Amino acid sequence: MTCAASVSSKLIDAQRQGGHNLEVDLHIHSQYSPDSRSKPGQIVKRALELGLGAIAVTDHSSWKGWLATSKIAPKELLVVPGAELKTERGDLLALFVREEVKTNIFAEAVDVIHGQGGLAIVPHPGVAPKLRKEDISLADGLEIFNATLSERANGISAQFAKDLGKPGIASSDAHMTLEIGNGATRVAECSSLEELRHELLRMPEVSRSTRSNPLLHRMNAAALFGLKGVWQK
Repeated sequence: MTCAASVSSKLIDAQRQGGHNLEVDLHIHSQYSPDSRSKPGQIVKRALELGLGAIAVTDHSSWKGWLATSKIAPKELLVVPGAELKTERGDLLALFVREEVKTNIFAEAVDVIHGQGGLAIVPHPGVAPKLRKEDISLADGLEIFNATLSERANGISAQFAKDLGKPGIASSDAHMTLEIGNGATRVAECSSLEELRHELLRMPEVSRSTRSNPLLHRMNAAALFGLKGVWQK
């Protein structure tokens, strides 16, 4: 049994009692991103400690993190398949998507995601200067709180969601395990990925909005980029 699986499900059940809801963090990076070295087992362990009911490991143009995490996660933790894509307009989260999205054209990527029955979520739109409202309107929702961003940037994102009438989620964009859960979204209790996908489109609510330490976050990313992936070997 892995260290993650050894965490008692009683903790999860206790934290959900009475509320009949689920807390999710849908933007987490693992060792399969060039700017993170969080191992899947560490991610699962941290998510369970926090009482999260679902996570998405969204590495940069890679599904390896999701696959590795899904193999070790206990049944009480839903692991959403996906990745964070880079497009000509800005980044795009492909959630509930199991196969690689090869295009770097924003509108085409949204179509491919939808073709796989997935959700296209715009991460940190408040700091994406090339992103237009007409681009965001193609997606299913957007981050209105990203734990790595300033209050001003998140405010811009929230205004986009309000103007466009799109569902807004909160996420950590964690590149270190200690950042997981700093941003989280509450949805109605669900027990499957399909139910979760439905609830995210219906009535998601920001449940956690703690800003990550910006200096520590940037120093970690810079150090890992500087190592050029040596730590992955």
